[in-house]
Amino acid sequence: ALAGPMRGVREVVFANRGSYTDGHWYANIGYYCDDEARKAYPGNGEPDVGRLCKLDVRSGKVTVLLDAKGGTVRDPIVHYDARKVLFSYRRAGEDYFHLYEIGVDGQGLRQLTDGEFDDFEPEYLPDGDIIFVSTRCKRWVNCWKTQVATLYRCKADGSGIRSISSNIEHDNTPAVLPDGRILYTRWEYVDRSQIGYHHLWTIHPDGTGQMTFHGNQRHYPLFIGARPVPGTKLVAGIDAPGHGRRDHYGFITVFRESDGPDADSGIRRIPTKGPVTDPWPFTPNCFLAARGKEILVVDGQGRSEVLHASPHMVFEPRPVL
Repeated sequence: ALAGPMRGVREVVFANRGSYTDGHWYANIGYYCDDEARKAYPGNGEPDVGRLCKLDVRSGKVTVLLDAKGGTVRDPIVHYDARKVLFSYRRAGEDYFHLYEIGVDGQGLRQLTDGEFDDFEPEYLPDGDIIFVSTRCKRWVNCWKTQVATLYRCKADGSGIRSISSNIEHDNTPAVLPDGRILYTRWEYVDRSQIGYHHLWTIHPDGTGQMTFHGNQRHYPLFIGARPVPGTKLVAGIDAPGHGRRDHYGFITVFRESDGPDADSGIRRIPTKGPVTDPWPFTPNCFLAARGKEILVVDGQGRSEVLHASPHMVFEPRPVL
């Protein structure tokens, strides 16, 4: 892979953090409505390792860009110019995740958003703005005890925050498609099962044109963490069984929109030995993914090799090109 699909990759940015404590795939921000002292995020009184790190993929050297020192770091994404990293960060002793940015050299940390809300899962937009997921919608999951987060956008400095989605349940993991649409996971249960439908949708960056992408008539699988496969019209993400799994674990799956939103032919699952999380596609047959304390390189037959083994849990490996 390093000689082929990943030959332009010098470094990989990733997060170390604790695993979520609840089995629900979405219960990872805020607190529980029956006990506000019970937090849904990792690090609530337990030992927590929160770090933003950078791996040199050829030498194996790891550089810590940010040590949260008891806080939690999650959702890093590298800017198009490969000079800075956008991520979500809950400082130790604080209750909320906010958006932050830092240089790929670990310099210039700055906070972009604030307030009594959780802002997370950000993505850079091509026009310089940021799209992200936030509890600013002030809603609670209708069938559980944790808060809802939906799509928002803001300027590059965190100003001008406005809502993009009006979903009554969660929207998650937005990613920009080559045609400018935003691909994301929408939990949709208007007049149907409250736990069976959480699939891929698209929306324009201004909030218009909301439409199904794949799976809206499928019961139970959770499709999440999807993003475009470079140079193709495919996307790759996670197919998690049932109502989803903690930390978005499941199987890497390649989706083809042209087959129709519910066609079996439009899905190809990569048969890895056990579930993984946070896939990053380079081609339809080459992916980065996280599994426990490892960053893996996975091929189209599900075979994997360990690119990096960490002493702590690893999430969201993102290449720096």
